[in-house]
Amino acid sequence: MKKLFILILLLFISLISCNKTEKLKIIVPAGAPALSQIYLQDSGKYDVDIVNGPDPLVAAFGSESHDFIFAPTNLGAKVYNNGIQYKFIAAVTFGNYYLASTLDDFKIEDLQNEEIICFGKNATSDIVLNYVLDGNSIQADIIYVDSLDMANSELVIDNDKIILSAEPALSVLKTKVEGISTIDLQAEYAELSGTGSYPQSGVFAKANLEDKIIDDFLNKLEASVEDVNQDAEGTASLAVELDYNFTYDVLVQAISQSNIDFEKAEEVKTSLEYYFNIIMEMNPALVGGKLPDEGFYYS
Repeated sequence: MKKLFILILLLFISLISCNKTEKLKIIVPAGAPALSQIYLQDSGKYDVDIVNGPDPLVAAFGSESHDFIFAPTNLGAKVYNNGIQYKFIAAVTFGNYYLASTLDDFKIEDLQNEEIICFGKNATSDIVLNYVLDGNSIQADIIYVDSLDMANSELVIDNDKIILSAEPALSVLKTKVEGISTIDLQAEYAELSGTGSYPQSGVFAKANLEDKIIDDFLNKLEASVEDVNQDAEGTASLAVELDYNFTYDVLVQAISQSNIDFEKAEEVKTSLEYYFNIIMEMNPALVGGKLPDEGFYYS
């Protein structure tokens, strides 16, 4: 009887375990990518880790610790080219870089022979800036600093400087320095490339996930992005509730300038490859030395 009782108990526990659905795990960098999925996070149906910097994302790819990884598209290409099994499934942000100055009617021609404070030497921010400068035949003296915060600080200290900034930190900067004007590098890039803006951040799915799981996730993510863009005020309120590290006013302004959008992998392939080719010309290591093959794209 005792053995029978134990067997029944073990069977009962096993049935409970089988019926318990584990949450899918998401890792996403703070800022615009996190905002893109905020309504998935709020649903409580996903286990979401919001992180800062690229190191946790690289670690997640290497350990395959998460089902979905939001990351810069070039990072996803790099790890794919290194043999890590994640597929690119969608792009969610299309650039958040801006040149900032207190010059009146600030425009691209004002950069000729000027000094620009830039963060991220040889990284995406630097590549996009140089692409825009070269495409407009602008000669400028680029001074590199170690971080976005340091670039912003340069304009706080000296209002006459020109800096490269990014959302949502740019919206924070506007609360500290009056009269900031900006040049939208995404608009400049789109005009030069003819392919639209560059797919800066995307989502990568673990290669062994079932298609129905990925497709369901994509549908929910698309709906989240639509809600973000249709209701910046509601999204900002939700972000404050979820302890995003920005104020309501900053978030409302930043959302409209963060180019959060949704395009599936096959829809964005042409513009993504154009972007990767620019990176290849300037710093091939950022995409793993070559364009990813067809297996990179989920369809």
